[in-house]
Amino acid sequence: MRVARSGVGVMGMTLAALAAPAGPAAAQEAPIIVEGHGGLAIPVGTFSNGTRPGEGTSAAPSFGVDFALAGGGRWTPYFGFSQHRFGCEEAGCASGGQYVATGFRAGIRLIPFPRRSVLPWLGMGALTTHVEAGDLGAANAGLSDLGIGGEVGLGVHIGGGSTIALAPALRLAAVNARLPDDAFLRMRYLVADVAVVLSF
Repeated sequence: MRVARSGVGVMGMTLAALAAPAGPAAAQEAPIIVEGHGGLAIPVGTFSNGTRPGEGTSAAPSFGVDFALAGGGRWTPYFGFSQHRFGCEEAGCASGGQYVATGFRAGIRLIPFPRRSVLPWLGMGALTTHVEAGDLGAANAGLSDLGIGGEVGLGVHIGGGSTIALAPALRLAAVNARLPDDAFLRMRYLVADVAVVLSF
C-alpha cells in the first residue's frame, strides 16, 4: 500500500506541474505533446558484465509513452511510462528469463534553440521502477520493491511545429531495486530509441 501511495504521489505532483496555469501568450503556444517510444535498453557496467547475483544481463527491447507541455520556450516538463526488458540468464534466471523493469519517469528538457524545425535537447529527471523476474523457476523470481533513480539524456526533435515528428534520443539511467530473495539490482543502462511525436 505504501508503494502504491508513493507512485500515486509522484504521478499527482507531475500532473499538477503540467497542468499549472500559464500566461495567455504561453497558453497559445503550449501544445500537448505525446511521444511513443520504441528502441533498445542496453545494460552497462556491472549490470552488464558483473558476476554477482543480479549482474550479467543483456540488451532487450524498450518502449514507452511520454507526455510533455511545450510552450515555445527553452524548458519543457515531461512525464511518462516506460518498460525495459533485460535478458537475465547470466544473472541467475532460468533459461530464456528476463528482468522486466516497469515504471514512471518525470523531468525537464532544455531546448537551447527553440522555435526551429530541428530542436536538439538535453534532459534530466527522476524515475521509479518495479522489476519482475516472473515465474521463471529461479530463486529471484517475483516483484522487486520500488526502486527510485535518475536519468540524463539528449536527443533531437525533427519536425518542430509539425503535427507529426520524429525524435531519436539516448538516455542513461541509474536505479537500484531489491528482489524478494534480497538480490540487489544495481541497474545502469542506456536506452537508445526513436519516438513518434504527436502535437495537439
